[in-house]
Amino acid sequence: MKVFNITLRIIPFFLAALLIGGGCNINSAENGGDPPPITPPPTTYTLSTTASPQEAGNITPSSGTFNENVQISVEANANEGWRFDRWSGDIESTDNPLSFNITSNTSLTANFIDVASAYTVSLVAVNSGNQIDLTFGQQDTPESVDAPPAPPQGAFHAWLERDGKSLFTDILSSGLTEAAWKLNLQPGSDEDTVNLSWQLEIDLAEGSLIMTDQAGSFELDMFTEDTYVIDATQTNVLIIEYTLDVD
Repeated sequence: MKVFNITLRIIPFFLAALLIGGGCNINSAENGGDPPPITPPPTTYTLSTTASPQEAGNITPSSGTFNENVQISVEANANEGWRFDRWSGDIESTDNPLSFNITSNTSLTANFIDVASAYTVSLVAVNSGNQIDLTFGQQDTPESVDAPPAPPQGAFHAWLERDGKSLFTDILSSGLTEAAWKLNLQPGSDEDTVNLSWQLEIDLAEGSLIMTDQAGSFELDMFTEDTYVIDATQTNVLIIEYTLDVD
């Protein structure tokens, strides 16, 4: 009888311990519970860009991988002698920079236009039988030639001035869309009239070349005219400006 009583006490204790120990895993994934949720990776798309022509410029950013619906801003940067025209490819636009939300793999081409100008003006200034030859314009290879020191008052002198330098020749870069020269005239004592004449060598000049004075009292198209007479005692500085037509 004593042995039977001891056995009865051991069995309930064993069952209770088994239930308590197993209860710790009732809600675990190993015993059929729900696993923790898995967050899917974000959807991404690629951006690729091309400059046309390649030597005309670059694009920022040029490429990359971006999350879906992220706003992107791309900018076309033109090299000297070129200007941005339009975007083509998956997006057609003239905006620069161009902003959009990326929703698919996107390829863009930045199209550039050649704005180079190539022309040379050989200008002759004559006063009292004395002649001075000046040259200016735009070419692929810029060039400047210093003018000699100005002679004393009463002697004829003519020179181009840019950035404080006196020049007989001033050829600027072909890539500039605007170019300007200042023509200075010092008449001799015998005659105040200075006769200007010029010849053009034009390879490419899709713009206007205008001669005027500092007050803007007249405008002379040097592409259609080839002579001008001036009283240098009244006007001794002329402004010559080239403006490229980029429309």
